[in-house]
Amino acid sequence: MKTQLVTLTAAFAAASTFALPRAEVASFSQSGPTVTITYTLSESPAIVTVDIQTNVTGEAWASIGGANVVSGISADSDVFRKVTGAGVHTIKWTPNRVWADHNQAANKTRAVVTAWPLANPPDYMAVDITEYAQPNTQRYYPSVDFVPGGVTSCPTYRTSMLLMRRIHACNRTFTMGSFSEFGRNSTREPSHTATFTNDFYIAVFETTQSQWRQLKGNLPSYFIHEGYRVMRPVEQVSYNDIRISTDNKYYKANDFPNPPYEFSWLGLLRTRTGIDFDLPGEAQWEYACRAGHGEGEWGNGTTYTTNDLTIARHLASAGNNQSPTNICNTTLGTAICGSYPPNDWGLYDMHGNLSEWCLDWYVDGVDLDYQVNINPANPVNRLDADVEGTQKSRRGGSWIHAIQDARSAARNRDGTGTRWNAIGFRVICPVEAN
Repeated sequence: MKTQLVTLTAAFAAASTFALPRAEVASFSQSGPTVTITYTLSESPAIVTVDIQTNVTGEAWASIGGANVVSGISADSDVFRKVTGAGVHTIKWTPNRVWADHNQAANKTRAVVTAWPLANPPDYMAVDITEYAQPNTQRYYPSVDFVPGGVTSCPTYRTSMLLMRRIHACNRTFTMGSFSEFGRNSTREPSHTATFTNDFYIAVFETTQSQWRQLKGNLPSYFIHEGYRVMRPVEQVSYNDIRISTDNKYYKANDFPNPPYEFSWLGLLRTRTGIDFDLPGEAQWEYACRAGHGEGEWGNGTTYTTNDLTIARHLASAGNNQSPTNICNTTLGTAICGSYPPNDWGLYDMHGNLSEWCLDWYVDGVDLDYQVNINPANPVNRLDADVEGTQKSRRGGSWIHAIQDARSAARNRDGTGTRWNAIGFRVICPVEAN
């Protein structure tokens, strides 16, 4: 690859409603195999990303592809992360292949550096949760193409890291529940609207057994055969195990909207990462599950049917076996996370596999509108958040439930201490806290 000092323009991906930091490329040069990119950051902190583009035909610039960019980035580069300190910063990049159909002649290659406000970050965030993790060291990527190793190709995102997808929800209203969908429960699923006041990140995968053990050190699940459990979802964890404590004396002090108990799984996760992770409220969960689709549709836009074995792990697709004893066979019981197609927002197993805990107290016949805000400074999850019940909501159906329980609108509930091999969870966090 030949490169020379070229005149470059920084790209600005952030929306105009935010105060924009600026990243201006100062130089782009190569010495041996290593390309050095220097840029000036106008204000900090900001999240910085980079793309490498070539002039393919005429004046048309085209990316060499996110995977080709991130694979060559040096670990100490000031890019794909939160960068502090205004002024000059450096990116080291080593191209590792020739890109077909790309013109790599001199003056035909450029770097495009983008500065993102913290309030308007890139769509993907990867968070280290190992014992060696340092708070606030998460990495950010502008699209799924940039996620290192590939979302499902790289097991890291189901073992030692959390991969989060930004949900653009601020000031948006959608309809929860159902009207006439087959399998609906009219008492549990009244149609009503929800309005969001904030964007949020949600985990691409259900929390796996490996991720649970990273923080708690134990394996509470039923499906724990050594050869198969690594990327299977964790189950048989109660709401209390995840957020409160097994000791009821901590219960009131550590239920939402208060922070989780410090030695709960979420409490340990917050301490290790510096990020305010939590369980989703029902509105966040359903909005993310629907991925822009409505009644009668799965989250990938296909029409809901009662005999679909390809959309999710449910009772029929799990072999109609409600008590599998062969726990090492992933065709029975839970599936490895990511085994079924994602929804249109890139989220896996929102339908089926495990029923997922939510923050909300379960209330039948709710017909009021929701206003959703997961900003820690104003922690209102929904308008009746102060109504305490006896059971917490859970969503999504599971391997042991019929397919109609995997619908976006379907709701269920259990006591906060319930442990079952059909219940698990995934996490969210607010954009503002990152």
